[in-house]
Amino acid sequence: MSESLENIISKGFNVWSRNLSICIPLILNYITQVGVMFAAVVVGILVLFGISSIDDVATMTDEELFEIMSTSIGENIPAFVVLFILVFVVLLLFQSYFFAGAVGMSHSATARGDTSISDMFNAAGSNFFNVFLANFLMMLVELAGIVFLVPGAILVRNNMEFVESSQFTGGILLLVIGMLIWFLYLLILDLLFSVVIYTIVIEYAGAMDGITEGVRFFMDNKSTVFIMWVIILLVSSVVGIVFYITSNIIAIFGTESMNIAWSFVNPLILLATLHPLIIVLWTRLYMSKTGKNIYFDELLTEPWGK
Repeated sequence: MSESLENIISKGFNVWSRNLSICIPLILNYITQVGVMFAAVVVGILVLFGISSIDDVATMTDEELFEIMSTSIGENIPAFVVLFILVFVVLLLFQSYFFAGAVGMSHSATARGDTSISDMFNAAGSNFFNVFLANFLMMLVELAGIVFLVPGAILVRNNMEFVESSQFTGGILLLVIGMLIWFLYLLILDLLFSVVIYTIVIEYAGAMDGITEGVRFFMDNKSTVFIMWVIILLVSSVVGIVFYITSNIIAIFGTESMNIAWSFVNPLILLATLHPLIIVLWTRLYMSKTGKNIYFDELLTEPWGK
């Protein structure tokens, strides 16, 4: 029996509060990605300056550093392209693995009432490659929206020498309109693809099947998915504003070490609280609307769910 949206939110919150370990794969993903980025920066520095020149960097002037970097970047463009692609693929693979694990834990918690790390490994091991492919395909669809920028970009480029001309002004206007249309396009896709990864993990579906079924799920439950999407967007925005204000307060009144510490603690707080809760809510919504078995505990029944 399908639950109401109020029940999905209230029961989902209770399931999350009893299974805080769902945050573990998200935190592991954060730590792993920081490590990969740090390694990429180190490799990039070695490519820029060379191993033999690293010791001399500290004694160089800004002009000398800029000259070496300009020359090195020009000479090593293929290496940087390969490094960028490699880092992108590795980050997306890790993200797909750990997110699949988090959804798997959420699925188990919703179906059984509890979950464990073994659920993470089972779900991630079975689904991460399909999740990776789906993420990559959806990213390509999102990047296709760049076509909305083409008319304005062409008009601006062709009139760069005539900044005060009406053609250049029209190109800028077209470019801004294109950006707004692309932003709207991305919002629509985010809504359409909102349950794709959950479909893949819960149904053990392939990448294309997951995308197709995820979009079909949205079309069959448009109002419920849209309302959930709006609620999550509003809550995330409010939390983001609160954290932004907190960051500014720490930057103004705190020390430099406090500011650095907050920049690392900030995402960890979100990964330990808001993000796993969102995953549980989407998981329960999908399971409820597709008739999956859901753990029921009378002690968790809210007055509005009676």
